[in-house]
Amino acid sequence: MTETEKTKLLEQIERWNDADEFSRCIQAIEAVPETERDYLLTLKLSRAYSHLAVLGDHRIHGKDGKVDMTPLRHAIALLESIRLQGETDPAWNARMGYSTLMAYSSAATAYEYAQRWLALAPEDTDAQKLVRDCEGYLEEERTLTLDLKEREEIIRRETPDAGKVVICK
Repeated sequence: MTETEKTKLLEQIERWNDADEFSRCIQAIEAVPETERDYLLTLKLSRAYSHLAVLGDHRIHGKDGKVDMTPLRHAIALLESIRLQGETDPAWNARMGYSTLMAYSSAATAYEYAQRWLALAPEDTDAQKLVRDCEGYLEEERTLTLDLKEREEIIRRETPDAGKVVICK
């Protein structure tokens, strides 16, 4: 692939991405032999897969909240394949942060990537928002855990035979 062809492909990918045509992005990038896909094309492919998983083409999932885990896991695998190049790239950390937030039940992993993204791009308002969102999710998780522990303690205190083994003959 020549640099001119790659530039045209990247421009077309951005147009399709802006039009929420993520499947078309995937098809176009996967038409490039894997041996010719560089870091940027792999990053764009991951973005297309994660957007397809979370939003769907033309944002079909944007309103129903459904997430297709198969393309989301593939997006993360693609990001893992370029980890060495990506760890110092704000865009890679952004993609990994968003993808892991949607893929895992805990925001802890996403928070690590969001913090790294913010450290690499401190003025990026999207990075700032993802860090705040993750902090909010983590606080909710802590509150739910504490609430559950408090409820268990109340049940133990108010149940006189709690913890006693009863043997029936």
